[in-house]
Amino acid sequence: MRYPYASGHLIRTGETSTCLAALLGLNTADRERIRLAAPVHDIGKLAIPDDVLLKPGRLDPPERTIIERHSSIGAELLAGGADELLQFASQIARYHHEHFDGNGYPAGLCGERIPLAARIVAVADAFDAMTEPRSYRPAMTDDEALSVIASGSGTHFDPHIAQTFQEGISEILRVREATNRALASGDDMELVARFYGLRLHANGGLRAIAP
Repeated sequence: MRYPYASGHLIRTGETSTCLAALLGLNTADRERIRLAAPVHDIGKLAIPDDVLLKPGRLDPPERTIIERHSSIGAELLAGGADELLQFASQIARYHHEHFDGNGYPAGLCGERIPLAARIVAVADAFDAMTEPRSYRPAMTDDEALSVIASGSGTHFDPHIAQTFQEGISEILRVREATNRALASGDDMELVARFYGLRLHANGGLRAIAP
Protein backbone atom coordinates (compact mmCIF):
# COMPACT_ATOMS: atom_id res chain seq x y z
CA MET A 1 0.00 0.00 0.00
CA ARG A 2 2.92 2.37 0.69
CA TYR A 3 5.33 1.39 -2.06
CA PRO A 4 4.40 1.24 -5.75
CA TYR A 5 4.84 -2.20 -7.35
CA ALA A 6 6.01 -3.73 -4.04
CA SER A 7 4.10 -6.99 -4.51
CA GLY A 8 5.67 -7.53 -7.92
CA HIS A 9 9.20 -6.97 -6.64
CA LEU A 10 8.72 -9.20 -3.60
CA ILE A 11 7.11 -12.10 -5.44
CA ARG A 12 9.60 -11.93 -8.32
CA THR A 13 12.45 -11.90 -5.80
CA GLY A 14 10.98 -14.98 -4.14
CA GLU A 15 10.62 -16.86 -7.41
CA THR A 16 14.02 -15.74 -8.74
CA SER A 17 15.70 -16.74 -5.48
CA THR A 18 14.06 -20.16 -5.72
CA CYS A 19 15.22 -20.62 -9.30
CA LEU A 20 18.75 -19.56 -8.36
CA ALA A 21 18.73 -21.96 -5.39
CA ALA A 22 17.78 -24.77 -7.78
CA LEU A 23 20.60 -23.83 -10.16
CA LEU A 24 22.97 -23.99 -7.19
CA GLY A 25 21.79 -27.52 -6.42
CA LEU A 26 19.88 -26.89 -3.19
CA ASN A 27 17.37 -29.58 -2.25
CA THR A 28 13.60 -29.18 -2.56
CA ALA A 29 13.02 -28.39 1.12
CA ASP A 30 15.66 -25.65 1.19
CA ARG A 31 14.35 -24.16 -2.06
CA GLU A 32 10.82 -24.00 -0.63
CA ARG A 33 12.04 -22.33 2.57
CA ILE A 34 13.77 -19.68 0.47
CA ARG A 35 10.68 -19.22 -1.71
CA LEU A 36 8.48 -18.58 1.32
CA ALA A 37 10.96 -16.42 3.24
CA ALA A 38 12.50 -14.26 0.50
CA PRO A 39 9.46 -12.01 -0.11
CA VAL A 40 9.65 -10.55 3.42
CA HIS A 41 13.31 -9.55 3.13
CA ASP A 42 12.35 -5.87 3.07
CA ILE A 43 9.55 -5.92 5.65
CA GLY A 44 11.57 -3.51 7.79
CA LYS A 45 10.82 -0.77 5.25
CA LEU A 46 7.43 -0.50 6.95
CA ALA A 47 9.26 1.53 9.60
CA ILE A 48 11.04 3.87 7.17
CA PRO A 49 9.44 7.33 6.71
CA ASP A 50 7.93 8.02 3.30
CA ASP A 51 10.14 11.06 2.73
CA VAL A 52 13.13 8.70 2.75
CA LEU A 53 11.58 5.54 1.31
CA LEU A 54 9.95 7.33 -1.63
CA LYS A 55 12.43 10.15 -2.16
CA PRO A 56 12.70 10.91 -5.93
CA GLY A 57 16.45 11.34 -5.87
CA ARG A 58 19.72 10.17 -4.36
CA LEU A 59 19.70 9.79 -0.57
CA ASP A 60 22.07 11.94 1.46
CA PRO A 61 24.24 10.27 4.15
CA PRO A 62 21.75 10.74 7.05
CA GLU A 63 18.93 9.38 4.87
CA ARG A 64 21.12 6.45 3.83
CA THR A 65 21.65 5.66 7.51
CA ILE A 66 17.88 5.65 8.02
CA ILE A 67 17.14 3.36 5.06
CA GLU A 68 19.86 0.94 6.12
CA ARG A 69 18.03 0.35 9.39
CA HIS A 70 15.35 -1.60 7.53
CA SER A 71 17.35 -4.83 7.55
CA SER A 72 17.74 -4.91 11.33
CA ILE A 73 14.16 -3.74 11.90
CA GLY A 74 12.81 -6.44 9.59
CA ALA A 75 14.92 -9.11 11.28
CA GLU A 76 13.63 -8.09 14.70
CA LEU A 77 10.02 -8.14 13.51
CA LEU A 78 10.39 -11.63 12.07
CA ALA A 79 12.40 -13.00 14.99
CA GLY A 80 9.55 -12.26 17.38
CA GLY A 81 8.01 -15.71 16.86
CA ALA A 82 9.34 -19.17 17.61
CA ASP A 83 8.39 -20.58 14.20
CA GLU A 84 11.44 -21.97 12.40
CA LEU A 85 10.45 -20.45 9.06
CA LEU A 86 10.14 -16.99 10.62
CA GLN A 87 13.57 -17.37 12.19
CA PHE A 88 14.94 -18.32 8.77
CA ALA A 89 13.21 -15.30 7.20
CA SER A 90 14.69 -13.12 9.93
CA GLN A 91 18.20 -14.16 8.89
CA ILE A 92 17.49 -13.27 5.26
CA ALA A 93 16.05 -9.90 6.25
CA ARG A 94 19.02 -9.09 8.47
CA TYR A 95 21.83 -10.15 6.14
CA HIS A 96 20.68 -9.65 2.53
CA HIS A 97 22.61 -6.35 2.33
CA GLU A 98 25.88 -7.81 3.60
CA HIS A 99 28.65 -7.79 1.00
CA PHE A 100 30.94 -10.70 0.26
CA ASP A 101 33.98 -8.48 0.94
CA GLY A 102 32.63 -7.35 4.33
CA ASN A 103 31.62 -3.82 3.31
CA GLY A 104 27.85 -4.32 3.61
CA TYR A 105 25.46 -3.76 6.50
CA PRO A 106 24.33 -4.16 9.25
CA ALA A 107 27.03 -6.45 10.69
CA GLY A 108 29.87 -6.19 8.16
CA LEU A 109 29.96 -9.97 7.67
CA CYS A 110 32.06 -11.35 4.85
CA GLY A 111 32.30 -14.49 2.73
CA GLU A 112 30.60 -17.60 3.99
CA ARG A 113 29.89 -16.00 7.36
CA ILE A 114 26.88 -14.52 5.53
CA PRO A 115 24.09 -17.14 5.53
CA LEU A 116 23.76 -18.86 2.15
CA ALA A 117 20.08 -17.95 1.77
CA ALA A 118 20.90 -14.27 2.31
CA ARG A 119 23.66 -14.46 -0.31
CA ILE A 120 21.20 -15.97 -2.78
CA VAL A 121 18.47 -13.40 -2.08
CA ALA A 122 21.03 -10.57 -2.35
CA VAL A 123 21.65 -11.39 -6.01
CA ALA A 124 17.99 -12.00 -6.88
CA ASP A 125 16.88 -8.85 -5.05
CA ALA A 126 19.51 -6.67 -6.70
CA PHE A 127 18.73 -7.90 -10.21
CA ASP A 128 15.00 -7.36 -9.82
CA ALA A 129 15.44 -3.96 -8.18
CA MET A 130 17.74 -2.80 -10.98
CA THR A 131 15.39 -3.94 -13.76
CA GLU A 132 12.29 -2.18 -12.44
CA PRO A 133 11.73 1.59 -12.31
CA ARG A 134 12.22 3.27 -8.95
CA SER A 135 11.27 6.74 -7.73
CA TYR A 136 14.88 7.87 -8.11
CA ARG A 137 15.85 6.25 -11.46
CA PRO A 138 14.52 4.46 -14.57
CA ALA A 139 14.80 0.71 -14.97
CA MET A 140 18.03 -0.79 -16.26
CA THR A 141 18.03 -3.25 -19.12
CA ASP A 142 18.67 -6.91 -18.29
CA ASP A 143 22.14 -6.67 -19.83
CA GLU A 144 22.98 -3.58 -17.78
CA ALA A 145 21.86 -5.29 -14.57
CA LEU A 146 23.83 -8.44 -15.44
CA SER A 147 26.89 -6.26 -15.95
CA VAL A 148 26.45 -4.84 -12.44
CA ILE A 149 26.13 -8.36 -11.02
CA ALA A 150 29.31 -9.38 -12.85
CA SER A 151 31.25 -6.32 -11.70
CA GLY A 152 30.13 -6.94 -8.10
CA SER A 153 31.21 -10.59 -8.10
CA GLY A 154 33.59 -11.18 -5.19
CA THR A 155 32.98 -7.76 -3.66
CA HIS A 156 29.24 -7.17 -3.36
CA PHE A 157 28.14 -10.70 -4.28
CA ASP A 158 29.27 -14.25 -3.61
CA PRO A 159 31.29 -15.01 -6.78
CA HIS A 160 29.96 -18.55 -7.19
CA ILE A 161 26.36 -17.38 -6.84
CA ALA A 162 26.93 -14.45 -9.20
CA GLN A 163 28.48 -16.77 -11.80
CA THR A 164 25.65 -19.29 -11.44
CA PHE A 165 23.12 -16.47 -11.87
CA GLN A 166 24.77 -15.32 -15.09
CA GLU A 167 25.10 -18.84 -16.48
CA GLY A 168 21.46 -19.59 -15.67
CA ILE A 169 20.04 -16.27 -16.84
CA SER A 170 17.87 -17.83 -19.57
CA GLU A 171 16.07 -19.95 -16.98
CA ILE A 172 15.83 -17.03 -14.55
CA LEU A 173 14.29 -14.82 -17.24
CA ARG A 174 11.82 -17.58 -18.10
CA VAL A 175 10.74 -17.71 -14.45
CA ARG A 176 10.47 -13.92 -14.34
CA GLU A 177 8.27 -13.90 -17.45
CA ALA A 178 5.95 -16.52 -15.98
CA THR A 179 5.82 -14.60 -12.69
CA ASN A 180 4.97 -11.35 -14.48
CA ARG A 181 2.11 -13.07 -16.31
CA ALA A 182 0.74 -14.20 -12.95
CA LEU A 183 1.21 -10.71 -11.50
CA ALA A 184 -0.96 -9.28 -14.27
CA SER A 185 -3.89 -11.51 -13.33
CA GLY A 186 -5.09 -10.16 -9.99
CA ASP A 187 -4.87 -7.49 -7.29
CA ASP A 188 -2.09 -7.41 -4.69
CA MET A 189 -3.93 -9.32 -1.96
CA GLU A 190 -4.96 -12.06 -4.38
CA LEU A 191 -1.42 -12.35 -5.70
CA VAL A 192 0.14 -12.66 -2.26
CA ALA A 193 -2.52 -15.14 -1.15
CA ARG A 194 -1.92 -17.26 -4.24
CA PHE A 195 1.85 -17.16 -3.75
CA TYR A 196 1.53 -18.50 -0.22
CA GLY A 197 -1.03 -21.16 -1.13
CA LEU A 198 -3.93 -19.38 0.55
CA ARG A 199 -7.51 -18.76 -0.55
CA LEU A 200 -8.86 -15.24 -0.05
CA HIS A 201 -12.46 -15.27 1.23
CA ALA A 202 -15.13 -12.63 0.75
CA ASN A 203 -14.84 -11.54 4.39
CA GLY A 204 -11.14 -10.80 3.88
CA GLY A 205 -9.91 -13.89 5.74
CA LEU A 206 -7.34 -16.35 4.49
CA ARG A 207 -7.48 -20.14 4.55
CA ALA A 208 -4.79 -22.59 3.48
CA ILE A 209 -5.49 -24.44 0.26
CA ALA A 210 -5.42 -28.18 0.82
CA PRO A 211 -2.60 -29.93 -1.07
